[in-house]
Amino acid sequence: MRKIIAAVMSICIALCAAGCGGENTANKEKKTQRTTVITQPTAKDSARQTTADASAVTDLTETTTDQQTQAVPETTEETTTTQATTQPSETSVQSQATAAAAKPTQTTTAPENFDKSDTSSKLYYFPDTTNLRDKNKNKVGTIDAGSYYSGHYDPNYDGYVVINYRYREYLIARSCVIEQTGAKILETAAIGQMGGDIYGKKACGPTTATILANYQLGMKWTKDEMIVFCEQNKLNDQGSLTSGGGITAPNLMKLIESYSGGTVKATDHYGTDPTSILKNLIDNGQRSIVVSSYRSGRIVAQKDSPAHFVVICGYEYIGGELYFYYADPYFGNGGRSLMRVSAQTLAASINYVTKEPRCIITVEKNA
Repeated sequence: MRKIIAAVMSICIALCAAGCGGENTANKEKKTQRTTVITQPTAKDSARQTTADASAVTDLTETTTDQQTQAVPETTEETTTTQATTQPSETSVQSQATAAAAKPTQTTTAPENFDKSDTSSKLYYFPDTTNLRDKNKNKVGTIDAGSYYSGHYDPNYDGYVVINYRYREYLIARSCVIEQTGAKILETAAIGQMGGDIYGKKACGPTTATILANYQLGMKWTKDEMIVFCEQNKLNDQGSLTSGGGITAPNLMKLIESYSGGTVKATDHYGTDPTSILKNLIDNGQRSIVVSSYRSGRIVAQKDSPAHFVVICGYEYIGGELYFYYADPYFGNGGRSLMRVSAQTLAASINYVTKEPRCIITVEKNA
């Protein structure tokens, strides 16, 4: 009898094993069927890219219009605890690259101590996660702790400061920011090359042109339109702006001028001493596009690194050392904050670009 029972159990075990194996095989086949190849959309497609927005501003949908969505989580202006925000991998790279820069300097002004008659451009530091509001004071998102934004005080919005966010201006409670009184800043906001309707993987050129023209000249360009125009007119001399190509500085200047219909003039000021050139331009109210050596999400002083366009918009002396602030389209999705780099690293980075023309590009309206 024991032998019979053992035999029956052996048969049952074998049948069960066969059944599990068949189910696992079926699952693997189903998973294989689900696997798809994802290709990058072209500028002509203008397809909506659905990848996650690597933004320092959460819960605010990025579009090229003024549409917003109400944020779900409630973060009050009175919060004193930095809240962790889950971000795509790009954000972790950016956080590591700017950990030292994302701290207020010794030249700060407490929220309650400021001159209300001063409406000039300011640089603001966000020590805690806080609410982003439209000009009707409705909450539309949150700003991550450790961020820098440019802006100003407007007496029409007492209790708030106005900050530059993508294509518009928004409000932040005055009690939530620390003014960097030592910074010389020209109000500028980053625009993401990989946001909007066209995934501009290699579109840092047209995107920085959009940032520069909008904030320097008050234009209302969009980076999506710039990408389409650039490819239609074959100015992307390094290939597709949505996959593995790009544009060189001379063609970027042509793009700016041709897209404007001749109303905007682009000038290259590059020289072997970028620090003096950039500082003088900012002192004269001029933002500029530079091509820098770039690796792992940051400007680096490394020869033969990939080239990347950014917009230089301010500077500050910290402990006797000069730093520059810049808007980076790679991290600009959703209006990401300004970033900071030492003048020494930036100058070396610009001069280390060896595989294409270097540049310091400014724009002005033609007379």
